[in-house]
Amino acid sequence: MLRLYVLRHAKSSWTEPGRPDFDRGLNDRGLADLPKIAAMMRARGYLPDRVLCSPSLRTRLTLHGIMAAFERPPVVDYVDSLYGDGVEAYFDCLRGTAGTQSLMIIGHNPMCEAFAAALAASGDGAPMAAIAMKFPTGALAVFDIDLPRWADIGPGRGYLADFVAPRDL
Repeated sequence: MLRLYVLRHAKSSWTEPGRPDFDRGLNDRGLADLPKIAAMMRARGYLPDRVLCSPSLRTRLTLHGIMAAFERPPVVDYVDSLYGDGVEAYFDCLRGTAGTQSLMIIGHNPMCEAFAAALAASGDGAPMAAIAMKFPTGALAVFDIDLPRWADIGPGRGYLADFVAPRDL
């Protein structure tokens, strides 16, 4: 069985007018949420072997902020298509991954929300209800996928096991 973690970047900053979207950092709330997210990940054992991360500044800062959860850092790949491409790009980057049972995607909305909705065939009641309402910044969706390899991933193949937003921590 495969396990996928989908993490939307922490709350970003809009304080520098004219700064390109790709180069926006995190605001104080986003920075304050990261230690809580990392602690939750460690406590629940939500520690992927590999991370596929958008190369934007706010996703890289989010990745840096959760690294405290890991005793042994995961393999990290920066994937350009996670920044601005659509939901199919999220599936495609998973299909191109081999050799690991657990992966994390760190990305953006609306793609995280749309990707999670497309992937979730079913799930536990509370997480399904929460994710149907909103995929807030810093939220983590945890999927179990009953497939032998990532190359077979597609819509409706995931079971939503958990969904945690920073406000719940």
